Amino acid sequence: MYNRLLSFLKKFNILTEEQNGFRNNKSTETACYTFIENIQQALDNNLHAVGIFFDLTKAYDVINHNILLHKLESYGVRGIINTWFKSYLSERTQYVSLTQTNGNNNSKLNRYSSSLRINPHGVPQGSILGPLLFLIYINDLPLHFQGVNFVLYADETNILIVEKEEEALQHKVTLVTRQLETWFEKNELIVNIEKTCAMSFHPRQNNYPTRPHITFKNNEITYRLEIKFLGLLITENLTWQAQFYSLCVNLSKPYYMITSLKNVTSTQMIWSTYFANFQSRLRYGIMFWGGDQRCTKIFRLQKKVI
Repeated sequence: MYNRLLSFLKKFNILTEEQNGFRNNKSTETACYTFIENIQQALDNNLHAVGIFFDLTKAYDVINHNILLHKLESYGVRGIINTWFKSYLSERTQYVSLTQTNGNNNSKLNRYSSSLRINPHGVPQGSILGPLLFLIYINDLPLHFQGVNFVLYADETNILIVEKEEEALQHKVTLVTRQLETWFEKNELIVNIEKTCAMSFHPRQNNYPTRPHITFKNNEITYRLEIKFLGLLITENLTWQAQFYSLCVNLSKPYYMITSLKNVTSTQMIWSTYFANFQSRLRYGIMFWGGDQRCTKIFRLQKKVI
């Protein structure tokens, strides 16, 4: 069923280009590239740019089955196939089980289980269909907005709003957040305000960036100077100093692990450890920060390891 549904979505080009998760030729790096490229273009054109990074609470678990089935039908998944998905999603039960153990010898004493309960929401996690159904559920989000750059990776929802004038930027930010409130509420998705944040991007020489007031459901969204976006530390002026520091710390652990193994295991095992724990971390995002002069410290560390 997964292959049939995916083939249908590809044939009719249903999934939006803004979605980078769980798709061929798409990845976290393509999402980062799109987002950073949009920011750079805005700064090159002397535009104000504000990014809002939304955090969705248990996005896969709160999906409304009726809304999902309606969206499947609107995209052309109708009749018997739609009924099949209804059967696949409905009447799923769950329960909670707790085991009491003896703290001294870790032996089991008692086990407590709740009663079975039908779960009317969510897509089955751990299944191959779950992520694809979530993409369909959130697919129409960018279609409701004009003049806003969306970058989606599964439940990571990020937008970039650009304008020439500060007043126009404030008006656009307010309008977009109100529309987002309506869309999230209509689709019964929950935004975690505490983890949702904003960032005002600006050139290095500008020490006073424009920060329009942003509220979401009467809660103020705070600004940050740096944020981890899909594994990359992004700053307001798109410098990579924070990324370099974080990467050096993360690479130090596999460096010492490899140096400790060189006298106790085979060369093949050491190389496997290097590629799995060192090079994989080093290569991620190198297309963004690899040209910066300050990254020489990282490459020196790599030479020591090799």
